[in-house]
Amino acid sequence: MTLKTTRSTALAGAVALAAALTALTGCSGGGDGEAEGPGPETVKALKVCEEVLGAGGVSAARAILGDSDFRAESLPWAKVGEAMLKEARSYVPGSEDLSRSTYEPCRMSTAEGESIRRVDARVQWSVFTMDSVTVADKQRKWTKAAEDVYVQWERQPMDALVAVVPCRVPGAAAGQERELPLQVSVRSQGIGTDRETLSGKLLTPFVRDTQKRLGCQDPVTIPESLLPQ
Repeated sequence: MTLKTTRSTALAGAVALAAALTALTGCSGGGDGEAEGPGPETVKALKVCEEVLGAGGVSAARAILGDSDFRAESLPWAKVGEAMLKEARSYVPGSEDLSRSTYEPCRMSTAEGESIRRVDARVQWSVFTMDSVTVADKQRKWTKAAEDVYVQWERQPMDALVAVVPCRVPGAAAGQERELPLQVSVRSQGIGTDRETLSGKLLTPFVRDTQKRLGCQDPVTIPESLLPQ
């Protein structure tokens, strides 16, 4: 299953979310085979999740999500990296085009009746510039977590802890890292007060892994905690 959406407008984002929720109830990996453990697709996807979020992070997520109809889905990083590098290298400085593709290397979820508990790991090139996230803005509420590392909570349509960092891609135009920075987020649904602890545990290794896999030149140092203070 390919977990890729394009969010150029609010309407497109809503459509993508609806499609993701629909897919969540139809993909294999749980259901009647729950008593026998995760299905083969879920087992395969979990390996990708552990690569990008860390084995400890995945274990923490599973403990919070529970076992009811547990399933995992993934998009191989080879595909993610290829697509993102192509986007960065084709970016024209000063371009007014704010369309961005969003990729989900990992999604984990459980379902009990109509109740869905879910955690997504998402990555994209940000619509924000590094200059915009450094400006005090009461609506965006970006917090400086470290040098060139900015984070914020988003509450709609899902709770999300979002980090923006510069990432210079070899072969891209000069200044790409500040005009088209990297945006990495961990989104959650239905896990209540555990969302902050879990998101904080998952986001740091996810950002570090993403920088490495994209080959960011002069990668920024990511602190142990990215939870806004």
